[in-house]
Amino acid sequence: MNSGRKRSDRTSSIFQEKRSHFPFPQPTTPMKPNPLIKTTVFLLLTGTVTTITQPSKAQDVYIDNNCRYNPNLEQIDRFTVFYGRKFTTNNQTYWLYASRYQDGAVLFCVSRPDFVQPQPIQAEEINAQFIEKIEQNGNNSPSFDIQVRMGNGGRSPLLDYRLDLSNPDRPTVTPLSPD
Repeated sequence: MNSGRKRSDRTSSIFQEKRSHFPFPQPTTPMKPNPLIKTTVFLLLTGTVTTITQPSKAQDVYIDNNCRYNPNLEQIDRFTVFYGRKFTTNNQTYWLYASRYQDGAVLFCVSRPDFVQPQPIQAEEINAQFIEKIEQNGNNSPSFDIQVRMGNGGRSPLLDYRLDLSNPDRPTVTPLSPD
């Protein structure tokens, strides 16, 4: 596993693409304000502009415990997707995505693109565990290396597994020997 990757690399563009399909209000053509009014408003708001304009945060993607996408879930019912990659097997495209519950445990899911036919991956070695790292083994590969932290703490032991989704209906998880 490559430990040099940044955490920001974990979020996949597949979910950014998904968010772009949602019905957001379309921008309208702005009115051209009078320059005197514009200057006056600017001078009045100069002290508060920095507190109002904060960098926008990407919208989180939420799923339920059956891996179904739902942006309107209450906090108690939702898992937040933190990792997603597409892969190809048998000339079909799928998504692997991992989401974190509020206690830190992770739910692994596989679906067709756009969350079609989602299903949890039934593998106790990786599901409901604390996941340290997930890496795809090549572009569009159905094989993923997953590092599990055996406990909730920095000194907990780490175990490495390989998740093979060559048959997404029957995923296999095998332990990797330590280096």
